[in-house]
Amino acid sequence: MGPEERLAALRSAEAAADEARALALSHFRTRLAVETKPDGSAVTEADTAIERAVRETLTAAHPDHAVLGEETGGAVDPARPTWVIDPIDATANFLRGVPVFATLIALLVDDEAVVGVCEAPALGERVSGARGHGIARNGAPAHASGVAALADAHVTLGDLARLRALPGLWEGCTSLVDGAWRSSGFADFWGHVMVAYGAVDLAVERDVRLWDIAAPACLVTEAGGTMTDLSGAPVLTTSAAAREPGAPPNAVVTSNGLLHARALAALAKG
Repeated sequence: MGPEERLAALRSAEAAADEARALALSHFRTRLAVETKPDGSAVTEADTAIERAVRETLTAAHPDHAVLGEETGGAVDPARPTWVIDPIDATANFLRGVPVFATLIALLVDDEAVVGVCEAPALGERVSGARGHGIARNGAPAHASGVAALADAHVTLGDLARLRALPGLWEGCTSLVDGAWRSSGFADFWGHVMVAYGAVDLAVERDVRLWDIAAPACLVTEAGGTMTDLSGAPVLTTSAAAREPGAPPNAVVTSNGLLHARALAALAKG
């Protein structure tokens, strides 16, 4: 897929995000029908409505592409570009009226995320980008921070109970936080996306699925940052894309790139 094709795909994803934004805001802080999925997570009528609208927009524009969505399924097709959709990332926040939620849209080609859009309508934020075209935050060019010393870094951690549940990871996170300037808790998409546009420098999260990380992976990488697992391996690989959609990597580490080796070393102390 060439640069112009990636740019066209980005425009399609942004058009789909326009629809997602309107639907999300129309449902936010209203009484919603909620179901529980087999993994124990919640799904609302807003999730399904948004995914349906996004799918329709993308398949109309790119009928030759495959689609994988969190709510209505599909699969990554290694032989053709595949859209990956999370209609509402941070559904728990959405249900509680917390404005930190987003629609995530990515396009995978050869196990790389070449398009990414994060639409966080209640925050008034859109971060989008495509391979070779950089990223934009609400239309303005953005990039990862230039912080090169861990002592100057702002670290964000995801759900603490999940981090504690992986043997050694909690101790590693403690080591990372002890060496950093500041730490905060920004779970789900938000920590990774803030790394992409330079508001924070490092993010650690556990129990993420492909639809949780595909769009942030594109944005972080295109902004000059890095996203890997705890071993330093890329999180979007053939094995990750081809396995069962519900199987998470053990943890995801996102950085501005300059701090990645230091972050992995600190986490390894656990």
